[in-house]
Amino acid sequence: MNRLLGVVGMYGLMFLGWTGVGIFMVIAPARFGNAIHESFGLFPAVGPKDTGKKLLVRVAGMAFLGFAARFAWGVSRLLR
Repeated sequence: MNRLLGVVGMYGLMFLGWTGVGIFMVIAPARFGNAIHESFGLFPAVGPKDTGKKLLVRVAGMAFLGFAARFAWGVSRLLR
C-alpha cells in the first residue's frame, strides 16, 4: 500500500505541475513570457501590446493543459 501511495503521489505532483504551468500561461501570458525571458533568455520580452507573443504563449499553455488531460486519462486507465 505504501508503494502505491508513492506512485500515485508522484503522478499527482506531475499532473499538478503540468496544469499549474498551463493555467499560468493561459491566464498571464505576458508575465510568463517575461519570466522565461529574464530567467533563461529563450523567449523575447513581451510588451503590453505584443498580441502575437501573448497568443503564442496562450496556445502553448493550452497544449500543456491538453497534455495534462491526456496524462491524467492514461494514468486512470493504468490504475483500473
